Amino acid sequence: MICFLRSVALACLICCLPAFTQASPQPPAKTAKKIVVAPPAQSKSSDRPKIPPVMVILPAPALQQTLSSILPLPIEHNASEQFRGEITLDSISSLTVDGGRIRIIGQLSGRNMTMNASVGNQNIQVKLGSLVLPVVCDVDLRFDPARQMLLLTPHFQRSTRSGSDSDEALLALLNSLSKQYEVPLHNFMPLTGEIGSNTVRLRMEPLDIRAADGAVTLRLKPVAGKQP
Repeated sequence: MICFLRSVALACLICCLPAFTQASPQPPAKTAKKIVVAPPAQSKSSDRPKIPPVMVILPAPALQQTLSSILPLPIEHNASEQFRGEITLDSISSLTVDGGRIRIIGQLSGRNMTMNASVGNQNIQVKLGSLVLPVVCDVDLRFDPARQMLLLTPHFQRSTRSGSDSDEALLALLNSLSKQYEVPLHNFMPLTGEIGSNTVRLRMEPLDIRAADGAVTLRLKPVAGKQP
């Protein structure tokens, strides 16, 4: 399951790339003469200008397109004593963002599915085979700035009212995955650029991440460092 949620977070980061690339440092124009100047006096850290945060808005259609490009996507789960099998997200028909939640409507499939059941005093294994289930997945999104963690909690439900017993079995397995998952963002999108003979590394430190009004909005603080 964490693979699926990391892919959701990765889709947000991939959509950020064009904006970050345009803001990457550019090499200065060459001058005809070399001018040597005395090194400037060291200034106090409090005198340095503060870099304003960068605001990046990722609309829902862009997230849907990015996620769709990496399908089919396996959904990892811990094989329990009751259910076993492979689950895959095959397609996404709709993706909306509002109220701190990303809603994904798509189709899941299960392969080599088995279910253990108790009949009287005996345990039997029921082979469910291959299953296809249209589902709605609501992913609650919250950002913890103190720990630099993106907190994602998925909730699954069937998109249609009718369904077979096999569909109910797959849905029960998905509901067992409805818990909070943590995606660390400590090293967020490092970029590098050349200024003269120096390599400048630009890291974006997340300040806030919200899901509302049809988009995921990120407030990021650029943090630059020089490499030898």
